[in-house]
Amino acid sequence: MSYKPFLLSFFLITFLFISGYCQSWEPEWGAGNTQKDANTWSNVLGIDFQNNIYSGTQFGDSIFIGDTLFTNSFSYYYDWGNWAIAKYNNNGEFVTAFDLTSSLYTDISNVVLATDIDLNIYIACEYRYLVNILDTTIYSGTDSLLGAPEVFIAKLSPSLKIEWIRAIHSTSQDVCNDIVVTSDGFLYVPVKHYGSGYQTDTVNYFNQDSAIYGYTLCSLLKMDLDGNLVWRRELTSPGPSIDMRELNIDSEGNILIVGQVRDEIYFSGDTIVHPHTGENVSLPYILEIDQSGNLISGIIPDWQMYFSDTDIDEYGNFYLAGGIWDTIVFGSDTINKHEDSTVNIIAKLNSNFEPIWYETIKVISSQESYNFHIDLLSDSLFFAVRCKATFSIFDTVFYLGPRYKAFIGQLTPEGELFKYGLVESTNGLSPTSFMLDNCNNIIISGKFVGQAYFQNDTIQANSNSAFDGITAKVNRHSCCEFDFGSDTVVCDGLTLYGPDGFTNYYWNDSLTTQNWFDISESGKYIMVCNNDNGCWVTDSIYVDVQVGFDISIGQDTVITMNNTLILSVPDVYDGYLWSTGSTDNSIQVTGDSFGLGDWNIWAQVTQGVCTAFDTINLSVIDAISEFQSIGVIVYPNPVTDRLFLISEKKIEKFEIVDYQGRIIIARTNQDYMSSPVQINLSNIQSGVYFIRLYFEDVAAIGKIIKL
Repeated sequence: MSYKPFLLSFFLITFLFISGYCQSWEPEWGAGNTQKDANTWSNVLGIDFQNNIYSGTQFGDSIFIGDTLFTNSFSYYYDWGNWAIAKYNNNGEFVTAFDLTSSLYTDISNVVLATDIDLNIYIACEYRYLVNILDTTIYSGTDSLLGAPEVFIAKLSPSLKIEWIRAIHSTSQDVCNDIVVTSDGFLYVPVKHYGSGYQTDTVNYFNQDSAIYGYTLCSLLKMDLDGNLVWRRELTSPGPSIDMRELNIDSEGNILIVGQVRDEIYFSGDTIVHPHTGENVSLPYILEIDQSGNLISGIIPDWQMYFSDTDIDEYGNFYLAGGIWDTIVFGSDTINKHEDSTVNIIAKLNSNFEPIWYETIKVISSQESYNFHIDLLSDSLFFAVRCKATFSIFDTVFYLGPRYKAFIGQLTPEGELFKYGLVESTNGLSPTSFMLDNCNNIIISGKFVGQAYFQNDTIQANSNSAFDGITAKVNRHSCCEFDFGSDTVVCDGLTLYGPDGFTNYYWNDSLTTQNWFDISESGKYIMVCNNDNGCWVTDSIYVDVQVGFDISIGQDTVITMNNTLILSVPDVYDGYLWSTGSTDNSIQVTGDSFGLGDWNIWAQVTQGVCTAFDTINLSVIDAISEFQSIGVIVYPNPVTDRLFLISEKKIEKFEIVDYQGRIIIARTNQDYMSSPVQINLSNIQSGVYFIRLYFEDVAAIGKIIKL
């Protein structure tokens, strides 16, 4: 049987609010994805540094997400077995997607994802025999299609280019439940290996390390972001009785491992004692490990329960959610497990893992109340849990009908219910994952069937019996908006300015604390900035940078009243404007058109959006007319103190002669072509004089009047 893809639905999600406090939680957007006549569901896998959301959805032979169709006709598991990973921006707009596909009779499971500050993606999952990712096929170490699952870890660039792939191989089953990238640039990965116990197995870690085990081996891997193994630490226990479920990083950078165990734990020479050693009683454990892989503390509390989700705040307080399968003593209280009911718990512990407060919900076992999903904002806890029928939580009873709904709430630091609401559809809606984004708004994912009610619209699932996936955002508060404006064209470069008052600014691939960024090349520029609450504001603009240029219209010059001067620039530009008003590439200037005095003449030239400008000073003088015919300007006349001389050719000698023919001033062998030459006449008496100029082939004389 084959299945055709069903169009992805984008919709707004709303709450049926049952508390007046909830009115500040504004619905914003939601996205769904379907495969025809087959169940699917979505998980929020991660949120990156720019508040983009990564959602994973299992599918069988085909699925349609955003504008992308994914198919895999070789899948044996027609409801699932493959994964599609979609990226949405903070406004719910589809950005991109990629898929992980398997082969016939095989499947992919436990997909986990993390991102670093540069938006690189780190993804890990379990697979059998082979997995295809971005046109690359990864094979397991066995030729059997029905072999045990193995694990691969890959780094993808923001543009979805594979940077590296690392594989973990063994002959038994390998499991990976989490992946964490820390702010100091390391990758932590917990993996588990199941053996038979009757023979030893060897596990190979990226061809960089190996280990031998019998029943069960758990390893915590620390890697750098280039895929190199920094260190590996082993957790073991007698028999097949230990796993690792989740990692948390505290404010000191230490790693908290949580999981389940049925006997004592051995960690690097240390032993964590089990309260019921040898009795095969499954209990949760918490290990705290420093960044060098040394054990700080470890505890196996005597609580017959499991942790479905955990978190830790900046003060070292530990939060847990889970299910209880037998009566437990929790702090000073006894929590009873009844045969006809299921008890789920949500609790806050201090740094010594002693209960501060807890709350439980209890439902009839046949109603299958599922686990809490939790996330922290400072020391306030947010949660989501699925529920139906008679639902009792935090001393309040709700009668919810026969269909599953998602209950979402917020607790104060003291454990009191502060806000809460329901998300529902006609035939059932269940959350499968939950987290807060960088703006501390609620992101929830899961599955729904039938009709889902969103504001004024009703969304119909593809089938009345098969679940469709859903990922949605609910606004708790609005952050400020920012707009660069339209794409632009500039000359040489531009300084972009973001909004003031934010903590960090991320300009393309550069993280700074400055709200400005100088650009000199064409391209798309993305700014993302965060405020003190951790909320990110982003905008982008395309800037076309054109190359600037310079022009020259010559040097400062002197002309007489009857001289003509031509000024020009190359005739290769888009536009011209002169100080005279001309729009040609050249102008002709005459002295009498300006009159005696000093004048500024400028030209402005445009090419595209670039403009060049140049200016000169023009002096118009009344010079001795006798010299102008031989290319010599002598001015001013009459003269008070200084006489200026400009010549186009070399003067061998000049003389100042009085009216009786006596030589008053004489100079020889001077370079009088440099302009202008000054002749000081301040020490001679007023009267009529003559200036004689001697050239190589001619002499000339002119009359001057000294005032």
